[in-house]
Amino acid sequence: MFRSTKNILGRIGFLGYLGLLVSCSPRVATSFWRIGTPADSTRAGYTVIHAEGKTRHCYPITEWTDSIQPNYTGKGDTYHQLHHHGVAVESEHMAYRIYFDKKQTIDPYCKRKPQLELATSHWYPNDSLLAAGYGDDILRVSGTVGVGSVKYWNGQKMVHIEPVAERSQRIVQQTRTSATIDVSVKGWEIPSDPRAPRIPSSPINLSARYTLRAGHRDMRCDVRVSEPIEGLCTGVQFIPAKSSAPRTPSDTSIIILPNGVLLASWGTDWPVNDSAKYAKETVGLAVFIPKAYAGALVHDKQNNLCLLKGTTPHFYLTVCGATKENHPVATNATEWLIYLRRWAKHLR
Repeated sequence: MFRSTKNILGRIGFLGYLGLLVSCSPRVATSFWRIGTPADSTRAGYTVIHAEGKTRHCYPITEWTDSIQPNYTGKGDTYHQLHHHGVAVESEHMAYRIYFDKKQTIDPYCKRKPQLELATSHWYPNDSLLAAGYGDDILRVSGTVGVGSVKYWNGQKMVHIEPVAERSQRIVQQTRTSATIDVSVKGWEIPSDPRAPRIPSSPINLSARYTLRAGHRDMRCDVRVSEPIEGLCTGVQFIPAKSSAPRTPSDTSIIILPNGVLLASWGTDWPVNDSAKYAKETVGLAVFIPKAYAGALVHDKQNNLCLLKGTTPHFYLTVCGATKENHPVATNATEWLIYLRRWAKHLR
Protein backbone atom coordinates (compact mmCIF):
# COMPACT_ATOMS: atom_id res chain seq x y z
CA MET A 1 0.00 0.00 0.00
CA PHE A 2 2.81 2.41 0.91
CA ARG A 3 4.69 1.68 -2.31
CA SER A 4 1.53 2.16 -4.38
CA THR A 5 0.75 5.47 -2.67
CA LYS A 6 4.34 6.63 -3.16
CA ASN A 7 4.13 5.88 -6.88
CA ILE A 8 0.89 7.83 -7.15
CA LEU A 9 2.44 10.80 -5.38
CA GLY A 10 5.41 10.63 -7.70
CA ARG A 11 3.20 10.81 -10.78
CA ILE A 12 0.61 13.40 -9.81
CA GLY A 13 2.12 15.23 -6.83
CA PHE A 14 0.66 15.79 -3.38
CA LEU A 15 -2.03 18.27 -4.45
CA GLY A 16 -3.15 15.98 -7.21
CA TYR A 17 -3.36 13.12 -4.73
CA LEU A 18 -5.57 15.22 -2.45
CA GLY A 19 -7.80 15.93 -5.42
CA LEU A 20 -8.05 12.21 -6.11
CA LEU A 21 -9.11 11.58 -2.51
CA VAL A 22 -11.74 14.32 -2.70
CA SER A 23 -13.16 12.88 -5.92
CA CYS A 24 -13.65 9.56 -4.12
CA SER A 25 -15.45 11.10 -1.15
CA PRO A 26 -19.09 10.22 -0.42
CA ARG A 27 -21.71 11.93 -2.57
CA VAL A 28 -24.38 11.71 0.07
CA ALA A 29 -23.94 12.68 3.70
CA THR A 30 -25.87 13.03 6.93
CA SER A 31 -25.64 15.77 9.56
CA PHE A 32 -26.89 15.40 13.13
CA TRP A 33 -25.42 17.54 15.92
CA ARG A 34 -26.13 17.77 19.63
CA ILE A 35 -25.49 21.19 21.19
CA GLY A 36 -23.34 20.81 24.30
CA THR A 37 -20.81 22.83 26.29
CA PRO A 38 -17.02 23.31 26.21
CA ALA A 39 -16.84 20.31 28.57
CA ASP A 40 -17.80 18.13 25.58
CA SER A 41 -14.52 18.92 23.79
CA THR A 42 -13.25 15.40 24.53
CA ARG A 43 -16.09 13.81 22.55
CA ALA A 44 -15.29 12.39 19.13
CA GLY A 45 -16.09 14.86 16.36
CA TYR A 46 -16.53 17.83 18.71
CA THR A 47 -16.50 21.17 16.91
CA VAL A 48 -17.41 24.80 17.49
CA ILE A 49 -20.07 26.09 15.12
CA HIS A 50 -20.96 29.75 14.64
CA ALA A 51 -24.56 30.05 13.45
CA GLU A 52 -27.68 32.14 14.00
CA GLY A 53 -25.59 34.73 15.84
CA LYS A 54 -24.44 32.16 18.41
CA THR A 55 -21.35 30.10 19.19
CA ARG A 56 -22.26 26.46 19.71
CA HIS A 57 -20.17 23.63 21.12
CA CYS A 58 -21.44 20.62 19.19
CA TYR A 59 -20.72 16.93 18.80
CA PRO A 60 -22.13 14.48 16.23
CA ILE A 61 -24.77 11.93 17.14
CA THR A 62 -26.49 9.16 15.19
CA GLU A 63 -29.79 9.11 17.08
CA TRP A 64 -31.79 11.00 19.67
CA THR A 65 -34.92 10.12 21.59
CA ASP A 66 -37.10 12.40 23.66
CA SER A 67 -39.39 10.59 26.09
CA ILE A 68 -42.25 12.92 26.80
CA GLN A 69 -44.55 13.32 29.74
CA PRO A 70 -48.27 12.47 29.31
CA ASN A 71 -50.34 15.08 27.46
CA TYR A 72 -47.19 16.62 26.01
CA THR A 73 -48.05 19.09 23.23
CA GLY A 74 -44.65 19.44 21.57
CA LYS A 75 -43.48 22.64 23.28
CA GLY A 76 -40.29 21.23 24.79
CA ASP A 77 -36.77 22.39 24.03
CA THR A 78 -35.32 19.42 22.09
CA TYR A 79 -35.69 21.55 18.96
CA HIS A 80 -33.19 24.02 20.46
CA GLN A 81 -30.84 21.33 21.80
CA LEU A 82 -30.00 20.11 18.30
CA HIS A 83 -28.01 22.13 15.80
CA HIS A 84 -30.07 22.89 12.69
CA HIS A 85 -32.97 21.65 14.87
CA GLY A 86 -32.98 18.03 13.74
CA VAL A 87 -31.37 15.40 11.54
CA ALA A 88 -30.32 16.39 8.00
CA VAL A 89 -29.29 14.54 4.85
CA GLU A 90 -27.82 15.79 1.57
CA SER A 91 -26.86 14.78 -1.94
CA GLU A 92 -24.86 16.92 -4.37
CA HIS A 93 -28.07 18.70 -5.41
CA MET A 94 -30.20 19.12 -2.31
CA ALA A 95 -30.16 18.96 1.47
CA TYR A 96 -33.13 18.36 3.76
CA ARG A 97 -33.50 18.78 7.51
CA ILE A 98 -36.40 17.44 9.55
CA TYR A 99 -37.45 19.40 12.60
CA PHE A 100 -37.33 17.55 15.91
CA ASP A 101 -40.61 18.84 17.30
CA LYS A 102 -44.34 18.42 16.84
CA LYS A 103 -44.08 19.63 13.23
CA GLN A 104 -41.56 17.03 12.00
CA THR A 105 -41.53 19.20 8.87
CA ILE A 106 -39.06 18.73 6.02
CA ASP A 107 -37.21 21.94 5.17
CA PRO A 108 -35.06 22.09 1.98
CA TYR A 109 -31.61 23.61 1.35
CA CYS A 110 -30.69 24.16 -2.28
CA LYS A 111 -27.21 24.01 -3.88
CA ARG A 112 -25.96 26.48 -6.45
CA LYS A 113 -23.57 23.87 -7.80
CA PRO A 114 -23.39 20.09 -7.24
CA GLN A 115 -21.35 19.46 -4.09
CA LEU A 116 -21.63 18.35 -0.47
CA GLU A 117 -21.82 21.35 1.86
CA LEU A 118 -23.22 20.57 5.30
CA ALA A 119 -19.88 19.42 6.77
CA THR A 120 -18.67 22.99 6.11
CA SER A 121 -21.78 25.18 6.25
CA HIS A 122 -23.65 23.21 8.94
CA TRP A 123 -26.84 24.47 7.22
CA TYR A 124 -25.97 28.13 7.94
CA PRO A 125 -23.32 29.32 5.43
CA ASN A 126 -21.41 32.44 6.45
CA ASP A 127 -20.72 35.36 4.12
CA SER A 128 -17.49 33.87 2.76
CA LEU A 129 -19.17 30.56 1.92
CA LEU A 130 -22.05 32.35 0.23
CA ALA A 131 -19.55 34.37 -1.79
CA ALA A 132 -17.84 31.10 -2.77
CA GLY A 133 -21.09 29.82 -4.27
CA TYR A 134 -22.59 27.79 -1.45
CA GLY A 135 -26.32 27.26 -1.31
CA ASP A 136 -28.59 27.73 1.71
CA ASP A 137 -32.11 27.48 3.10
CA ILE A 138 -34.62 28.38 0.39
CA LEU A 139 -38.06 27.99 1.93
CA ARG A 140 -40.08 29.36 4.83
CA VAL A 141 -42.03 26.30 5.95
CA SER A 142 -43.46 27.71 9.21
CA GLY A 143 -46.41 25.53 10.27
CA THR A 144 -47.07 24.02 6.83
CA VAL A 145 -46.48 20.57 5.38
CA GLY A 146 -43.33 21.93 3.68
CA VAL A 147 -42.54 19.34 1.04
CA GLY A 148 -43.47 15.72 1.75
CA SER A 149 -43.78 15.86 5.54
CA VAL A 150 -46.06 13.31 7.20
CA LYS A 151 -49.03 15.07 8.79
CA TYR A 152 -52.63 14.38 9.84
CA TRP A 153 -55.91 15.62 8.35
CA ASN A 154 -58.49 16.17 11.09
CA GLY A 155 -61.39 16.62 8.69
CA GLN A 156 -61.00 20.38 8.38
CA LYS A 157 -57.29 21.13 8.17
CA MET A 158 -53.81 19.68 8.41
CA VAL A 159 -52.43 19.28 11.95
CA HIS A 160 -49.10 18.13 13.37
CA ILE A 161 -48.30 14.75 14.90
CA GLU A 162 -49.19 15.40 18.56
CA PRO A 163 -49.58 14.62 21.40
CA VAL A 164 -47.11 11.73 21.61
CA ALA A 165 -45.28 9.82 24.34
CA GLU A 166 -41.92 9.67 22.56
CA ARG A 167 -40.16 11.19 19.56
CA SER A 168 -36.94 10.01 17.97
CA GLN A 169 -34.71 10.60 14.97
CA ARG A 170 -31.99 8.24 13.77
CA ILE A 171 -29.39 7.91 11.03
CA VAL A 172 -30.07 4.38 9.78
CA GLN A 173 -27.28 4.04 7.23
CA GLN A 174 -24.91 6.05 5.07
CA THR A 175 -22.79 4.83 2.17
CA ARG A 176 -21.14 6.67 -0.67
CA THR A 177 -24.31 6.53 -2.75
CA SER A 178 -27.22 6.32 -0.31
CA ALA A 179 -28.30 7.58 3.11
CA THR A 180 -31.37 6.74 5.17
CA ILE A 181 -32.83 8.51 8.20
CA ASP A 182 -35.78 7.62 10.43
CA VAL A 183 -38.28 9.94 12.11
CA SER A 184 -40.65 8.17 14.49
CA VAL A 185 -43.09 8.64 17.33
CA LYS A 186 -44.61 6.30 19.90
CA GLY A 187 -47.89 6.72 21.75
CA TRP A 188 -49.47 9.17 19.31
CA GLU A 189 -53.00 10.08 20.41
CA ILE A 190 -54.82 10.85 17.18
CA PRO A 191 -57.04 13.95 17.36
CA SER A 192 -60.72 13.71 16.40
CA ASP A 193 -62.51 15.63 13.69
CA PRO A 194 -63.82 18.66 15.63
CA ARG A 195 -67.12 18.37 13.74
CA ALA A 196 -67.60 14.71 14.71
CA PRO A 197 -65.70 13.72 17.88
CA ARG A 198 -65.08 10.00 18.13
CA ILE A 199 -64.05 7.54 20.78
CA PRO A 200 -60.24 7.72 21.04
CA SER A 201 -58.36 4.77 19.57
CA SER A 202 -55.33 3.19 21.18
CA PRO A 203 -52.09 5.22 20.83
CA ILE A 204 -50.32 4.79 17.49
CA ASN A 205 -46.65 4.20 16.69
CA LEU A 206 -45.58 5.85 13.44
CA SER A 207 -42.28 5.99 11.55
CA ALA A 208 -41.23 7.76 8.35
CA ARG A 209 -38.04 6.50 6.72
CA TYR A 210 -36.41 8.84 4.19
CA THR A 211 -33.82 7.61 1.70
CA LEU A 212 -31.74 9.96 -0.46
CA ARG A 213 -29.46 8.68 -3.24
CA ALA A 214 -26.42 10.27 -4.81
CA GLY A 215 -27.20 12.21 -7.95
CA HIS A 216 -30.82 12.75 -6.89
CA ARG A 217 -32.79 15.72 -5.61
CA ASP A 218 -35.73 13.52 -4.63
CA MET A 219 -36.12 11.35 -1.53
CA ARG A 220 -38.20 8.24 -1.08
CA CYS A 221 -40.34 8.07 2.05
CA ASP A 222 -41.61 4.80 3.52
CA VAL A 223 -44.26 5.20 6.22
CA ARG A 224 -45.22 2.55 8.76
CA VAL A 225 -47.99 2.71 11.36
CA SER A 226 -48.77 0.18 14.07
CA GLU A 227 -52.39 -0.12 12.93
CA PRO A 228 -54.50 1.26 10.08
CA ILE A 229 -55.67 4.83 10.56
CA GLU A 230 -57.58 7.34 8.47
CA GLY A 231 -56.27 10.85 7.96
CA LEU A 232 -52.54 10.35 7.52
CA CYS A 233 -51.43 12.70 4.74
CA THR A 234 -48.61 14.39 2.90
CA GLY A 235 -48.33 17.13 0.30
CA VAL A 236 -46.81 20.50 -0.55
CA GLN A 237 -47.27 23.96 0.86
CA PHE A 238 -48.36 26.97 -1.12
CA ILE A 239 -45.62 29.58 -1.73
CA PRO A 240 -45.87 31.91 0.05
CA ALA A 241 -47.79 29.92 2.64
CA LYS A 242 -49.75 32.96 3.81
CA SER A 243 -51.27 35.10 1.09
CA SER A 244 -54.40 37.19 0.74
CA ALA A 245 -54.35 36.75 -3.05
CA PRO A 246 -56.40 33.89 -4.53
CA ARG A 247 -54.45 30.81 -5.61
CA THR A 248 -54.09 30.18 -9.34
CA PRO A 249 -53.05 27.14 -11.44
CA SER A 250 -49.57 28.68 -11.73
CA ASP A 251 -49.24 28.57 -7.92
CA THR A 252 -50.29 24.98 -7.38
CA SER A 253 -51.20 21.94 -9.44
CA ILE A 254 -52.79 18.53 -8.91
CA ILE A 255 -51.91 16.10 -11.68
CA ILE A 256 -53.51 12.67 -11.86
CA LEU A 257 -51.16 10.28 -13.67
CA PRO A 258 -51.74 6.63 -14.62
CA ASN A 259 -49.27 5.57 -11.91
CA GLY A 260 -50.23 7.98 -9.15
CA VAL A 261 -50.89 11.53 -7.97
CA LEU A 262 -48.50 14.45 -8.39
CA LEU A 263 -48.91 17.51 -6.14
CA ALA A 264 -46.86 20.55 -7.11
CA SER A 265 -46.47 24.20 -6.20
CA TRP A 266 -44.41 27.11 -7.47
CA GLY A 267 -43.87 30.57 -6.02
CA THR A 268 -41.62 33.24 -4.55
CA ASP A 269 -41.14 34.14 -0.89
CA TRP A 270 -38.59 35.27 1.68
CA PRO A 271 -36.86 32.13 2.95
CA VAL A 272 -36.04 33.60 6.37
CA ASN A 273 -36.97 36.62 8.47
CA ASP A 274 -33.70 38.39 7.64
CA SER A 275 -34.89 40.07 4.43
CA ALA A 276 -32.02 42.58 4.55
CA LYS A 277 -29.37 39.88 4.02
CA TYR A 278 -31.33 37.27 2.07
CA ALA A 279 -33.26 37.82 -1.15
CA LYS A 280 -36.57 36.25 -2.08
CA GLU A 281 -36.32 32.75 -3.52
CA THR A 282 -38.37 31.26 -6.33
CA VAL A 283 -39.01 27.62 -5.53
CA GLY A 284 -40.83 24.63 -6.97
CA LEU A 285 -42.05 21.82 -4.71
CA ALA A 286 -43.53 18.43 -5.56
CA VAL A 287 -44.64 15.15 -4.04
CA PHE A 288 -45.58 12.00 -5.95
CA ILE A 289 -47.81 9.37 -4.30
CA PRO A 290 -48.09 6.00 -6.11
CA LYS A 291 -51.60 5.00 -7.12
CA ALA A 292 -51.79 2.14 -4.63
CA TYR A 293 -51.29 4.54 -1.67
CA ALA A 294 -53.08 7.68 -2.90
CA GLY A 295 -56.37 8.46 -1.17
CA ALA A 296 -58.60 11.53 -1.21
CA LEU A 297 -57.22 14.93 -2.20
CA VAL A 298 -57.79 17.69 0.38
CA HIS A 299 -56.49 21.19 1.05
CA ASP A 300 -56.55 24.02 3.54
CA LYS A 301 -55.37 27.63 3.35
CA GLN A 302 -51.68 26.73 3.29
CA ASN A 303 -51.36 23.22 1.88
CA ASN A 304 -52.30 20.88 -0.96
CA LEU A 305 -52.57 17.36 0.49
CA CYS A 306 -53.23 13.74 -0.35
CA LEU A 307 -54.45 11.19 2.19
CA LEU A 308 -52.33 8.04 2.43
CA LYS A 309 -53.77 4.53 2.30
CA GLY A 310 -52.46 1.37 3.97
CA THR A 311 -50.14 0.68 6.88
CA THR A 312 -46.95 0.80 4.75
CA PRO A 313 -47.43 3.54 2.12
CA HIS A 314 -44.52 5.13 0.31
CA PHE A 315 -44.12 8.29 -1.71
CA TYR A 316 -41.46 10.47 -3.30
CA LEU A 317 -40.68 14.11 -2.82
CA THR A 318 -38.53 16.55 -4.71
CA VAL A 319 -37.75 20.26 -4.76
CA CYS A 320 -36.29 22.83 -7.13
CA GLY A 321 -34.75 26.20 -6.32
CA ALA A 322 -35.00 27.83 -9.70
CA THR A 323 -33.23 31.10 -8.96
CA LYS A 324 -30.63 29.53 -6.66
CA GLU A 325 -29.08 26.85 -8.85
CA ASN A 326 -26.51 27.75 -11.48
CA HIS A 327 -28.23 25.33 -13.85
CA PRO A 328 -31.85 25.05 -12.67
CA VAL A 329 -34.13 22.31 -13.93
CA ALA A 330 -36.89 24.91 -14.31
CA THR A 331 -37.21 28.70 -14.31
CA ASN A 332 -40.98 29.04 -14.25
CA ALA A 333 -44.10 27.08 -13.29
CA THR A 334 -44.64 25.69 -16.79
CA GLU A 335 -41.10 24.30 -17.02
CA TRP A 336 -41.42 22.87 -13.51
CA LEU A 337 -44.51 20.87 -14.45
CA ILE A 338 -42.81 19.58 -17.61
CA TYR A 339 -39.84 18.44 -15.50
CA LEU A 340 -42.13 16.80 -12.94
CA ARG A 341 -44.07 14.81 -15.52
CA ARG A 342 -40.83 13.34 -16.83
CA TRP A 343 -39.61 12.65 -13.29
CA ALA A 344 -42.78 10.92 -12.09
CA LYS A 345 -43.46 8.93 -15.26
CA HIS A 346 -41.64 5.78 -14.16
CA LEU A 347 -42.08 5.96 -10.39
CA ARG A 348 -43.94 3.17 -8.63
